Amino acid sequence: MKRLLIVLVIVAGLLTAADYGAAAAAEYQVSTRLRAELGLSDDPAVRVNGFPFVVQAMAGDYREVEVQAQGVRVGELQDVHIEATLRHVRVPFSDIVGGTLREVRVDEVAGLVRLTASDIGRLINIPDLRIEPFTGELVEPEEGAEEGGEQAAEGAGPEQVDDGTTATVQLTGSQDIGGDKTEITVVGTLSLTDGIIEIQPRRLEIDPGTGALELPAEIQDAVLSTFTTRIDPGGLPLDVTPTSVRAEHGALIAGGTARDVVIRN
Repeated sequence: MKRLLIVLVIVAGLLTAADYGAAAAAEYQVSTRLRAELGLSDDPAVRVNGFPFVVQAMAGDYREVEVQAQGVRVGELQDVHIEATLRHVRVPFSDIVGGTLREVRVDEVAGLVRLTASDIGRLINIPDLRIEPFTGELVEPEEGAEEGGEQAAEGAGPEQVDDGTTATVQLTGSQDIGGDKTEITVVGTLSLTDGIIEIQPRRLEIDPGTGALELPAEIQDAVLSTFTTRIDPGGLPLDVTPTSVRAEHGALIAGGTARDVVIRN
């Protein structure tokens, strides 16, 4: 009985090693195809989820494949993170083992691009920019300053419909005001239109360290214009159309899904 248990453990170990080896081969093949498809300088990280892998391979249906690429240059952006989750990746295992893979068919792709605060800060010349989602209620002051030193951006539009293409974001960074570096917090509307991300400030608060500060209108406009920007994230992976935008801690995210995607060599 003891010998039988030892043999079973050894066999299980060999099968597991073979399973991981087969998964690694598949990940490499998919990674090289995606590198060309996405126009990347390096192979993206690819992970095939689910165990045992061999069962998925024999069926030619890989339930979920995760793809990540970091530090991608897109226009003026230098550190775009690209992520995609491919669900039900369909490809014969013989094509993977034989290195004859010509195309990969995917039932659904959920893709996103992640724009970091440091990259956006470099773009708008605010090196210490911080990004946070804003969960409070965005109440517009009627005019000028309100209690607590908050001021409204001129021309702020009506409340947006919550369809995923708009969100509220809080941006914080330092600006030179009167010769002093002053920390500014802006609450604004984050929107996605035709694949372009736009930030439109609607309220600001300035704290020089000694309490809230009210600014003349012309200086306020200049400060707000610094945070007002349009960003082209360069599209989503695998021709996924961006349909939503949101803010996370330290980043802006644009995402979308596509069905029946074909990746060709």
